[in-house]
Amino acid sequence: MKPSLKQFSIAVLTLAVAGCGNNGVRDRSNDYLRAGEIPPLVVPEEKSSAAIGQLYDIPVIPDTAAEATRFSLPRPQPLSENLFEQTVKIDSFGDKRWIAINKPPAEVWPRIRNILSRSRVPTTRVDAIAGEIETSWLQFKDDTANSHRFRFTITPGVGVNSTEVGILEMAAPLGKETEVAGWPETSMNDAREMEFVQITSDALASDITSGSVSLLAQTIGGDERVQVVSDNGVEPYIRVNLGYDRVWTSMINSLSRGGFSVIDQNRTAGKVMVEFKELVPDEEERTLMEILLNFGHKVEEVPPVQYQVNLSQQEQVVEVRILDDEQKNLDRAVAMKLLKVIRSNLS
Repeated sequence: MKPSLKQFSIAVLTLAVAGCGNNGVRDRSNDYLRAGEIPPLVVPEEKSSAAIGQLYDIPVIPDTAAEATRFSLPRPQPLSENLFEQTVKIDSFGDKRWIAINKPPAEVWPRIRNILSRSRVPTTRVDAIAGEIETSWLQFKDDTANSHRFRFTITPGVGVNSTEVGILEMAAPLGKETEVAGWPETSMNDAREMEFVQITSDALASDITSGSVSLLAQTIGGDERVQVVSDNGVEPYIRVNLGYDRVWTSMINSLSRGGFSVIDQNRTAGKVMVEFKELVPDEEERTLMEILLNFGHKVEEVPPVQYQVNLSQQEQVVEVRILDDEQKNLDRAVAMKLLKVIRSNLS
């Protein structure tokens, strides 16, 4: 079949434009490399600037490792084993009980509000910054002598992109609700608290596929409880904003996953001897990994190495560091890699 005159003309025009180089059409493919920052909007003094802010904050990227003298494409770290666990569950520690969910607070917040709205539970106070929702006084058919109200607290969880939902119950004699001031430290009726925790947990589990996110509540419940700190001049460590007892329990659980195994532990001294073995992909997966990452070289199994993990209480936080078996600092890149594995499996 012979090409038509129209098709021939289009082909000639395409070749002409492609070959013109700088003669009319400028190559813009690398313009983004020369992009600069736009100065911030200046609001006149007589006007309010409350509604103007950063739409997307760019976080400061900390120093994650020593500067490499030669680039070497690393193997990817294994996925957090928490990703394959139950998504919504009820956890407890001591006299505390909460709902743990593998979703960020900005996604859990609208779900809690929707659950209360669907259940026709009125609210009297909503504070997104503190991550708190308080209900009105409620009456139950099985308790005609008292009224009950509840406070939901949504905070960042210990796991990566996770949330903890705590529920506090308060009771007052029917007709004397206005005489009660403040909230107790713990629920006044533990059975009633557990009932609401179970109902909320079931509702969250049945609605887990929902993808709604509160863009106006990105800082619900405050800052993250767990951070990997790697400031210049400081050996990297994990900072956990929780009590020592719970951090110890979470750390032992994490050190039993992701290639780690616990050899010995001393809770009083805050020391855990561990053995770490690199996770090697299966034979079928290994071939693809070699082609893409190791350029056909055979992936050799690395023998396990022993390390010491130290926990220390520092005022209101607990710091977690990893050393070699002689209690010496590790290479910065190695320490960051192992700390990230520990952090990814915390729960």
